[in-house]
Amino acid sequence: MTRRSIRANLLLALAAMVILAVPTTASASLSSAQKKAIQKVGSDAYIYGYAPVYMSRNVNRFPQNMVLNVQYLATDLTRTVVKPNADTLYTIMVLDLSSGPIIIHTPATGSRYFALELLDSYTNVTGYIGNRTTGTAGGNYALVGPNWNKTTDPLKRSVSSTIHATTNLVWVIGRTLVDNQADVPNALAIQNGITAQRNSAVDAGTFLPGLNLSKPGDTAATPIAMLPNAAYFKEFGTVTKSQAPPAADATLLKGLKKYGIGPALDPNKTQSAAVIAELVKGAVAGQAKIDAGLQTKKKASLAKRNGWILFDGVGVYGKDYLTRAIIAELGIGANKPEEAIYPAAVTDYAGKTLDGSGGAKYKIHFAAGQLPPNNAFWSITMYAQDQFFIPNSLGRFAIGDRTPGKILNTDGSQDIIVSAAQPSTALRGTANWLPAPEAQFNVMLRIYLPKASALSGTWKYPKITKLP
Repeated sequence: MTRRSIRANLLLALAAMVILAVPTTASASLSSAQKKAIQKVGSDAYIYGYAPVYMSRNVNRFPQNMVLNVQYLATDLTRTVVKPNADTLYTIMVLDLSSGPIIIHTPATGSRYFALELLDSYTNVTGYIGNRTTGTAGGNYALVGPNWNKTTDPLKRSVSSTIHATTNLVWVIGRTLVDNQADVPNALAIQNGITAQRNSAVDAGTFLPGLNLSKPGDTAATPIAMLPNAAYFKEFGTVTKSQAPPAADATLLKGLKKYGIGPALDPNKTQSAAVIAELVKGAVAGQAKIDAGLQTKKKASLAKRNGWILFDGVGVYGKDYLTRAIIAELGIGANKPEEAIYPAAVTDYAGKTLDGSGGAKYKIHFAAGQLPPNNAFWSITMYAQDQFFIPNSLGRFAIGDRTPGKILNTDGSQDIIVSAAQPSTALRGTANWLPAPEAQFNVMLRIYLPKASALSGTWKYPKITKLP
């Protein structure tokens, strides 16, 4: 595969859903109780499998066993991923551990924030390599699969630590902090020092290939649509065969198997049309539960966090399959809270939709000493309704702790002004300005390495108020 074709595959989602036709009316041979039971199985299977199926589709966008470095900051022209950030460079690896350990080397990072987030096929965060967990000195880290045996497959080089993955496939999402465009070359020096090597290749001194993307792509990635249909159950079987489910899920999977759903199974081949029809009804109900759960969590957060949306229980899900599905739908690859939190706002404190049309202006007010508490960085990023950056006269897509020239109020508080037009001198002009579109928008507050007060809820979220 050529570099050009790899790049094209990275910028476009290749997965296409094939919707199998199923009867709309079940056979009368199924009783009401049977239909209800089958629908529950369909719902359980859809909710359980949502995250691993969605994960599989996402990682299939990338080449396996390669170190991919995205070596530019996103701009308003970037369309390869929704909700890009203006804070970090990304390093992406999709690693297959089925043939043995892979050893990742990272360089010293100094005071710069750096982390490699490691996710299993069920979207659980299985570990980190970076400032918070392994320090800033860099080193070699062995990533081993669930079936690795250190006696029969010993590591061939000394490592700083061994990280045990829970599935053979691991999605690595790396983030290297950048202060501004002029700082990119400094961040690249760290990013270029990341390597990955098969344990079996240590003696040969060979490494996994690398690919650096140095120019923004202008092709939008095809959205990944999860559809509650008969084809979903076949995909469920393929994904769970490829990456074995956790042992703790055995009871649930046993119940699904009765209707031909599970690893290496496809109920479309073994079940009647009447059963398939009821399973699909259950899957539709499962999607409705995910949507309803999202709204329930959203409502609870709005009241708790001054109008900001942040969900609890992210990163390691156990048997909370519903939350796992909700987070996969909302933001696949989410960090554990101790690494980063991403509260978002789509309304102001009064509950009105954020909208920059008609000259509207908003104020995000941080009380004195109440800027987002962190041990790495914070930022507030602006998104249009399509979840991409907005072109503006400053070329500013986010504002935060690294934005130069921000001005405090006389009492030590700070106001971020959000508007389409440049604020007046009385509102600090461009110093504290986060440019918005003349249309509806939303913002995201990123807090990396949040302090305990941000995690416990004692820190008070800033209110977003509409100015007269």
